[in-house]
Amino acid sequence: MQWTDQLINLFDFIGNLICHQRPDRTIFVGGHYLPVCARDTGIFVGLIVGYLLVIAFRNKKAKGPPNLPVAMAMMLPLLIDSFSQLFGLRTSTNDLRLLTGLLFGSALAPLLTYSLALPPLDGSLPLLRNLVPTSVAPDSKDYWLSAKSLCIGIAFSCVLFFAIRAVNGSGSDQILFYWVLSILLIIMVIMHFFVLPILLLISVLMLVVHRRRRVTHKSSGNNSELRISKSLEQDRPQV
Repeated sequence: MQWTDQLINLFDFIGNLICHQRPDRTIFVGGHYLPVCARDTGIFVGLIVGYLLVIAFRNKKAKGPPNLPVAMAMMLPLLIDSFSQLFGLRTSTNDLRLLTGLLFGSALAPLLTYSLALPPLDGSLPLLRNLVPTSVAPDSKDYWLSAKSLCIGIAFSCVLFFAIRAVNGSGSDQILFYWVLSILLIIMVIMHFFVLPILLLISVLMLVVHRRRRVTHKSSGNNSELRISKSLEQDRPQV
């Protein structure tokens, strides 16, 4: 077995941890199925688009969330597509799964990044401190990511949809597209299902330890003040 076949098997194994990998719902590129289904492919590629929007267009001085009406409008099609199929109202297609996934992921990434600045984390997550807002006000209309920026994400998602759709069903002559997409997908899977939860756990544990130390320090300070006060009372001359 060649190393490329071993790597493909590894990609499939990692993808199988979070996805059903049904062949009829998975995009076929370069003679191989991608590691995750069409909907998950759209979501994870969309997440990359969303993070690029955050890096390029976030308003560092704003305290409000990403533009919520536009973000919700981008996420709603996936919810409608998923639940309408789940309840047997209709049958979706891979094109719809991919497109709605791209829009969903593009909106989810800015919301996820903004949420890391909310209590109790308050932007303390390692490696991402420079991306999250310095201060937040979820009810503010001073949007951290504007409607215009999210609309750029919509346009970019549509371009990626047609690009991926164009290579869907391609043979081994398009193997390069398989590697590019698969590597990006696996990076996103590892980042969101393994690395990010570990970082969240570390941050929460550090927060708990820090707060316990503050409580202990405050209690020790109060005890010291009480002892000093009692000592002064004892040393005071009797009248």
